[in-house]
Amino acid sequence: MDNAVFVCPLYDMKNHFELALNLYKSKLEHGINSDLIFIFSNEEQKNRFELLVSENCDGEKLKYAILPAEMDQYTAKAVTKKIYGLEKYMNDYDYIILVDCEACFIKNFDAGELAKKIWDSRSMLAANLSPDGFFIMRNCYKAMGLYYNKKLRKALGTYKYNFWFNELQVYKCEYLHGFFTWLEKFDKAKIFNTWDCFEYYVFFAYLCLEHDFGIRKYPYLCMGGINEYLDIFNIKKQRKILKKMNVHWTSSMEAVSDDTVMLFHLDRSKQTGGYGYNHIWRNMMRFIIKRYLCLIKELPQNIRNQ
Repeated sequence: MDNAVFVCPLYDMKNHFELALNLYKSKLEHGINSDLIFIFSNEEQKNRFELLVSENCDGEKLKYAILPAEMDQYTAKAVTKKIYGLEKYMNDYDYIILVDCEACFIKNFDAGELAKKIWDSRSMLAANLSPDGFFIMRNCYKAMGLYYNKKLRKALGTYKYNFWFNELQVYKCEYLHGFFTWLEKFDKAKIFNTWDCFEYYVFFAYLCLEHDFGIRKYPYLCMGGINEYLDIFNIKKQRKILKKMNVHWTSSMEAVSDDTVMLFHLDRSKQTGGYGYNHIWRNMMRFIIKRYLCLIKELPQNIRNQ
C-alpha cells in the first residue's frame, strides 16, 4: 500500500504558528494517519511551536526537521525549506504532499491512496490561463536559465498557463532521486535566493524536460491559480470549476464537495481583513497588457533548446 507524508514549512511571522496549530489540530480531529512534518529555521523556533502543540493537543509529540544552518542563509525561505524537505524524506515515503500552514483537513481520507490518484490522473498539473502566473514563471525560469527552452515554453503555452495551488502538490518519491541529480546542473543558490522559484515550477521543469510531462489545460482566466481566487466567482461557477478540474482541495469553504479533503489559504478570502480582492479585474487587464509587451520585446531573442 502506498504511503504519503505531509510536509509543511513554518515561519515565525504574523499568525503562522496559530494557523499551523489549527492544521495540526485538524489532523487529529479527522484521524489522519499520515505523518505531518514541520520544517523550522532553527531550534528556538521549533521549541516554541512544540510547546504550543503540547499545551493544546494533549501532549502530542511533534514531527519536525530543522533547516541546516548553511541553507538558512538563503532568502527564499519557502522554496528552500520545501526543497530541503523533499530531499530529506524522499527515501521514507512513496509520496510527499507539500502544504502551507494556512491549510486544514476537513475529513478523514487515505493520503497515500489519494496521492497516487492525483499523480496518476495528473490533476496536480491542472492549469488555467493566468496573467500573473506568467511573470512568476518568467522570473523562475530565467533564474534557472530555462526561460527560452522551446520544450518548456510549448508545454506551458509560453507561460500563460498556471497550475500553482490548483491541486494538492504531490511528489512521487520515485521521481525525486532523478530530480535532485538533475538539479545539480543549476545554480542552486540562485534558485534558493529567488522568491519566484516556487518548488513546484522547478519540479515541473524536470518532469517536462526529462519525462515529457505536460499540464492539463483549462480555459478559465484568473490572476493566479484559479483555485486560489475562487471567491471572485459565484458559488455555482466555483463548484463547476472544481468539478471540471477534478481537484481535491479548495480555498472556498462554500465550494466544498464530496471530493474535497482539505481547505487552503485560510488566511485570505473576501472576508479576511487586509487581503481582499479589490480591483482584481482591473489588475488582471494590467498584467495581460504587460505580459504581451514583454513577449513583443523578447521576440527578437534567439529561442533555443537548452
